[in-house]
Amino acid sequence: MPEVAIDRPRPSSTPSSSRERRHPRPNATLALALLMVAAAVMLMYVGRRLTFFYDEWDFILNRRGSSVGSFLDPHNGHLSLFPVLVYKALFATVGLHHYWPYRLVAVALHLLCAGLLYVLCRRRLGPVGALVPAGLLLFLGTAWQDLLWPFQIGYFGSIAGGLGALVVLDADPPVRRPWAAAALLTWSIISSGVGIPFVVAAAVLMLMRRAPWRQYWVIVIPAVLYLIWYAGWGGGDQTSRAAILGAPQYVASAASGAVAGIAGLDPTAWGAALTVALIAWMVFSWRARGALAPTPMLVAALIGALVFWLLTAIVRAGPAEPTASRYVYVGAVFILLLIAEAGRGLHWRGPWLGLAALALVGIFIANLNVLRGGEGGLRFSDDSVRASLAAVQIAAPLVPPGFRPDPMNAPDVWAGGYLRAAHDLGRMAPTVGQLEGSPESFRTRADTVLAQAESLNPASQRGLLPAPIKVDVLYGAGSTPRGACLQVVPHAPALASLDVTVPTGTSISIRPRAGATATAYVRRFASSCTSPAFSTVAGGASATVGFPRDLAPQIPWHVQVVDPLGFEVCP
Repeated sequence: MPEVAIDRPRPSSTPSSSRERRHPRPNATLALALLMVAAAVMLMYVGRRLTFFYDEWDFILNRRGSSVGSFLDPHNGHLSLFPVLVYKALFATVGLHHYWPYRLVAVALHLLCAGLLYVLCRRRLGPVGALVPAGLLLFLGTAWQDLLWPFQIGYFGSIAGGLGALVVLDADPPVRRPWAAAALLTWSIISSGVGIPFVVAAAVLMLMRRAPWRQYWVIVIPAVLYLIWYAGWGGGDQTSRAAILGAPQYVASAASGAVAGIAGLDPTAWGAALTVALIAWMVFSWRARGALAPTPMLVAALIGALVFWLLTAIVRAGPAEPTASRYVYVGAVFILLLIAEAGRGLHWRGPWLGLAALALVGIFIANLNVLRGGEGGLRFSDDSVRASLAAVQIAAPLVPPGFRPDPMNAPDVWAGGYLRAAHDLGRMAPTVGQLEGSPESFRTRADTVLAQAESLNPASQRGLLPAPIKVDVLYGAGSTPRGACLQVVPHAPALASLDVTVPTGTSISIRPRAGATATAYVRRFASSCTSPAFSTVAGGASATVGFPRDLAPQIPWHVQVVDPLGFEVCP
């Protein structure tokens, strides 16, 4: 009959235990290295050709100065000194030309977090057993926002610094290297607000391990530095009475979301059940070992997790926030520490070992599916932003500085700011040649933004030359020349449609019949015209559609005029 054997934990001070902690089995170390390489290759491949997203534009457009505020001003309430320094260094070295160095930094920090988690778990589960929580963190696809978005180096810095401090403080005897712990906690606190729960967890660990009071400066230094920053530059928190009252429910939802996230499952369907099962298993394993009191790390990890979820509930709570991908990673780190602490002394035997292996394979597949789904969402947004900025780059001499090319996917980007950043750091938008070879949806988006950007400047519509009427396609109608104009008469009951080529620097005039309404659509790089309409002209009136010369004068525009009752097109 399959069973799980439970060994009584040996005293941590035995020589064999100390040697095992100092010298993990070579095969386990090699396996960890291979897992890290596999995770790094997978993440760099899945996120290939992505580019700057959402909050990163705040750093690009607003953080490139040398004032104190550019380093210490809060970002969404966070002290973000570490990510600001990293981005400034990358701006100075690779600019905006290449995005992969930014992603490489994030992946390296992710590997560091997994490695430090492995060290902590190895002391509890042994070298081989510790590979499980480390591997689960390495391939945590439900945290795709953290894994694929370099801006999350703030979270990674806080987690790596916090885990590193716990590694130091968890050693025997406690706090052998206080300066290392203080430096690591300082790194954690200057990276993001996620550093706060790790500072609290470190303080709890020291209290539980009865560290001498004279060593608590390890906690005081990062805490005082944070309070000084908060007094001078902090604020902007989104605290509300409703958020405070709803904090318990938020914490429960966030915890179940993190537990389900580790398993790669939908938190709505599986979160509550998995959380209850995990708590039951932890209580069972604890009682089976005959433990009389919770261990220091168990209490520290539990309180750290609760502080993180509570702070997030009070300061950053929103309708879909508890199970947001960017929060899953932090919660998973604390939960994996709790599992490792509760699983101390357990050995899986017989069929249980095979079932555990099958479960891990299923978890990996589920997380990979979620990762690819997140990558698809990022890539859709990324394509829209890059196409929009390519249009801004072409329309640079004409576009109003305050024009926002993609308010949905990049609400903080305006044309003037981007063009200045591109001048200083190098363009990241595709060139005209690259745009011509892009997918149809990409070119359609560029056409839409380009038409908006160039038509918004009234001065650009003056001084245009008359365009000779060059017909591309005439559909559902006949045409009759009238001087320099072309009269279009529909074949009843067809809808008349005329496509003409309009070179840059020229214009045409559209005159629908009385009682009709003509609609004009435009395209330039795309192969077909799509919504939205560029211009609508009521019968009895006329409208001029013109296109000034920009930075791609060799590529003409194509105008499609549609009207069920006929119209006239003139130079």
